[in-house]
Amino acid sequence: MKTLLSRMVFVTVILALSSSALASSALLSGGGPDFWNGRVYDVWKRRFITEREARDHLAQVQVLVLGEKHETPVVQAQQARALAWAVESKNLGPLERWTLGWEFLNAVDQPAIDAAWSDLREGRIDGGEALDRLQGAGRSRSYLPLLLEGLRLGGVLAGVNLSRSQKAPILSGGLSSIDPALIPPGFEMGSQGYLERFEAVMSEGGHATPEQVERYYQAQCLTDDVLAHELLKARVSFRALVVGSFHSDYFDGVVSRLKARAPDQSVHSIRFVDASEYRKDQLEPEIVLREPILHKRYGELADWVWFSGEPR
Repeated sequence: MKTLLSRMVFVTVILALSSSALASSALLSGGGPDFWNGRVYDVWKRRFITEREARDHLAQVQVLVLGEKHETPVVQAQQARALAWAVESKNLGPLERWTLGWEFLNAVDQPAIDAAWSDLREGRIDGGEALDRLQGAGRSRSYLPLLLEGLRLGGVLAGVNLSRSQKAPILSGGLSSIDPALIPPGFEMGSQGYLERFEAVMSEGGHATPEQVERYYQAQCLTDDVLAHELLKARVSFRALVVGSFHSDYFDGVVSRLKARAPDQSVHSIRFVDASEYRKDQLEPEIVLREPILHKRYGELADWVWFSGEPR
């Protein structure tokens, strides 16, 4: 799935902002060498918002979804920043814990995750060693800021995914071939729009048969629901989930399942965009992002779009 998600192109820039809209946003004044990095665009307000506005809103959020491009240092650095704003805004007590779920970690490995987290917290290992134990040696260190910020803020790291071996039967025999105990109660497949976008990504390679696409989609939807189900298990007042953005874009996937499973909780979705993938003339202060942030068929991409890095 990760390979598929990495091929997605998410940002097309068109349409000029009116001068009045520019004047209404303090974040759009000036520009400068570090203009885009850390800027937050509120999709519902149709404008960039200040840190104070962001913190005030995050204080009310109970489930925070951080939709990312995997293993991209500038993105993970801003995810750590968003996490800090969210947790610090809540003024949690010294013994009050919250959950940090990570798509890369499996629920079946929770004892090993707890051991690594405890060793890191007690200073027996450093962050790099913790990452090696959690995701395997030799992997990207991009998640180190996010990991250390979660630790500093008193979070509990949670495995929320199924392992590859647990999901493998789907790819050979369909969803009905998986161990029924691994399917969350009340499981549902994704929306028609989600399927359309998934099929569009799969068709880029041109090698998957319709039957293979169907099974990959079943695995995708099961992953979404497992992520939601596992994240909501702990009795805590706040939860955050680090997940590949295709799982959360347009409030489909895991966001849809979180809202279905916890209708009484405030679920907030942030889509992180790496501005360094674009030229300066593609990301100018005077233009607002329209599609896919405001897609004519699929609607809003997320509650917020959070930029990281700077254009080339």
